[in-house]
Amino acid sequence: MKTSLDCLPCFLKQTLQAARLATDDTLLQKKILYRVARLLPNLDFDLSPPENSVRVYDTIATLSGCADPFAAIKKQSNDLGKSLTPLAWQNIKTAQDPLYTACLYSVAGNIIDYGANHECNAEEIIKGCLDQSFVLNDYNRFKNELASASSLIYLGDNSGEIVFDTLVVKQLIHQFPKLRITFVVKQRAIINDALLADAKSCGLNNLCTIIDNGTGCPGSPLAECSAEFRDYFSKADIIISKGQGNFETLSDQTGLYFLLICKCPVVAGHLQTLSGKDIKLGDLIFYHRDAPQPAGKTKLTAKTQRPQSF
Repeated sequence: MKTSLDCLPCFLKQTLQAARLATDDTLLQKKILYRVARLLPNLDFDLSPPENSVRVYDTIATLSGCADPFAAIKKQSNDLGKSLTPLAWQNIKTAQDPLYTACLYSVAGNIIDYGANHECNAEEIIKGCLDQSFVLNDYNRFKNELASASSLIYLGDNSGEIVFDTLVVKQLIHQFPKLRITFVVKQRAIINDALLADAKSCGLNNLCTIIDNGTGCPGSPLAECSAEFRDYFSKADIIISKGQGNFETLSDQTGLYFLLICKCPVVAGHLQTLSGKDIKLGDLIFYHRDAPQPAGKTKLTAKTQRPQSF
């Protein structure tokens, strides 16, 4: 999806938040905000919001001298996720469909997002997720495809949230022991997106293969990603794209499963356009995007729909 005018005030709000985390110097905070404000007219509106945000956060890092303003928050987010894990795991183990329940917790965990334009009580939303359901729900299709899949790539999103992604990976391993799972993190620090250290802190390195996507973008813009990531992406039988940033950068791709909480009106509108269903802020999404089908043509498989090179 492309950047819209509504993204500009959001960039400024994110800039002020990050600047205050990066430095206590109010004059420097003002300088950072003014510099980003001058940058905004030169952004490429044909790019996705996460791609444009890289220039915003690079400006913040350069002026403040702080490459990772969210480092402390990422640790706090992981600690929050881990504190809720015993309750979540107990509910998953006793659920009628443990994998579905793990996915609910994972998507609810997507609320731990310091780049999205929202204010919420993450702990309350995660604890209450079993009272919700997916507004777009392609879970049954996902479960059916797993029965014949040999490989799955899971594009992670944020710190904290990654703790609940781990619960999904555990259920996938338990129910589909022959499935080869690759979990993807970001290569460089950006907002509170998960890095290799976050994945290791959750024990994911003991469960599956972990790679990074080669970027410091809060998404997965394929043209900017590493050759290794693109190779995994093109060959996987199933792709889970987690979070808003990955959705924003990959929403033009078909054959993926997009799992996220809708936290932005622009994203809500784009999801509504793609799905034809009314989408509101706070909705839990488990959405598979199909390729448009010409009249009279046989439907393609998810793997066939994805381009094999970029």
